Amino acid sequence: MRIPSLFKIPKHQQFEIKPRYYDPVKEFVEERRALAKGEQQAEQSDIPRVSRIRFERRKKTTGLNTSLLQLVIALILTIMIVGWLFLGNDILYYSLVLVPVYLYFRIRKR
Repeated sequence: MRIPSLFKIPKHQQFEIKPRYYDPVKEFVEERRALAKGEQQAEQSDIPRVSRIRFERRKKTTGLNTSLLQLVIALILTIMIVGWLFLGNDILYYSLVLVPVYLYFRIRKR
């Protein structure tokens, strides 16, 4: 008999894996059967059969790619650290002025 408890104790769990096998011949045969069955149904129903349509996603590269963005962020951090070492806290005050000016011109550009 167990003593009642407020805490739930995890039970032993076994790892179970079901192996999957890939048979390219079997997949090809099933694909051909499905294609033939689709053609047969299209002939019987007099509905024009639509072939496989592939849509290509268009990449929009309006912004900076990630590697360039990482480089820019690293450069800005390096400038801030070097500026803080040479100018002290004044560089922080300069950045408080420059960041809003940059954002203003960026928003105005749109």
